[in-house]
Amino acid sequence: MTTSLGFGAKVAKRDMSKWHAWAAGYLGECFDAMDATIFFIVLYPAISELINSKNDAAIGWYGSLILASFMLGWAIGGTIFGVVADKMGRAKTMAFTILVYAIFTGLCATSHSWWEMAIYRFFVGMGVGGEISLGTVIVSEYWKQKKQRIWATAWLDTSFSVGLVLASCANLMVGGHSWRWLFVIGMLPALATLYIRYTLKEPDSFETMRNHKELLKNKNPKDLTESETRYLQSPFKQLFSPEYRTTIIALFCIASSAIIGYWSCVSWISPWINQLTGELAIGERSLATNVLSIGSIVGAVSTPLWLNWLGRRNTIRFGFGVCMLAVMIMFVTIKTFCLPLLALIAIVGLTVGLQFTSLCIYIPEAFSTNVLGTASGFTFSAGRIFAALIAVGGGQLISMYHGSYAMASATVAIVYAIGFIAANYLPETNGEVKGTGIEDSKAKIEVTSS
Repeated sequence: MTTSLGFGAKVAKRDMSKWHAWAAGYLGECFDAMDATIFFIVLYPAISELINSKNDAAIGWYGSLILASFMLGWAIGGTIFGVVADKMGRAKTMAFTILVYAIFTGLCATSHSWWEMAIYRFFVGMGVGGEISLGTVIVSEYWKQKKQRIWATAWLDTSFSVGLVLASCANLMVGGHSWRWLFVIGMLPALATLYIRYTLKEPDSFETMRNHKELLKNKNPKDLTESETRYLQSPFKQLFSPEYRTTIIALFCIASSAIIGYWSCVSWISPWINQLTGELAIGERSLATNVLSIGSIVGAVSTPLWLNWLGRRNTIRFGFGVCMLAVMIMFVTIKTFCLPLLALIAIVGLTVGLQFTSLCIYIPEAFSTNVLGTASGFTFSAGRIFAALIAVGGGQLISMYHGSYAMASATVAIVYAIGFIAANYLPETNGEVKGTGIEDSKAKIEVTSS
């Protein structure tokens, strides 16, 4: 009887750990989106005040420079913190990254020049980039059962859209007073670190992997098998080994396409609405953001159904192809704030949700635990270096199109073709996670028994 109760307690504790992991990932990504999106909601009034000009081309140029700084920080933070998570642990790294982006979002409210804003946004990007690549990793390591993991990840990815809604609601509440108050509200995510710090433990698969590495380090190098020697290599070296090289390059191209398309194209919808209306348009911008968010939520939640129907590669191709067409039609044909605009924004949101959720589900199926944090960080972050360059180029495009955010965004939308093509090079997976990567090792029994 005692044994039975003890077993039941362990099962209950393990189930609670799954939900703590999911909640931590959800809070982190939700606040990621809120803090990342606040800048785009206030871009027009904020940059106008900081540069003391209402010239569309000038606002677009300095806004693009700040966006480039944010993307560069995201690239560096995501890559660095991905490696740190593989070495030091997921939970501590996640809590630290949330604290970083919350603090520097608050500091954005104190900006008195565009370059101050750019510096603060760089560090916001570092924190966001680090956290956003870890949420999926932690969920995949706690939710082992195939169907549960896929649906848990799909619902997890609705958090980004909920973050957009939070940013939109904050804009409705305080946007009419000052854009600075939105950045003050952006400090609230710091509270999430308390929850993560006291509830989230490291996944069993991570602890097993770490113990396995320690065991191998203590062995005579001559006694190590080829796979064990490779296991001790740096995560980056393993990622670009023949086993993973094609997959990581394809994922890099797909993620870069999605990231550039979103941050250098879709995110310009809000300031573009300012141009369409000729007003501050707080209500219109908030409505458009909410429609985009709802579409993205539908896309994320329905992703498992699309994957089951079309498979991994075809779902990704569908998401990128339809998104490119919808974005181009929207920016080229719409001339007023109207119902067709909102319909197209909803389609864009749905396909964006499909893109990112498909990637989040696929990555744990393609990489083992010892390189998973690095793979996720690299996939979602390295492309932001190109996004930063495109952002600067976007400022030039806006000037070339005489201040038209619409024509510049429609041109950048061509980048979605890269994701569509790169999907052809992904190995099709069956939904099972890759695992710890030590299944064939001679040391497996020792590690498991310890």
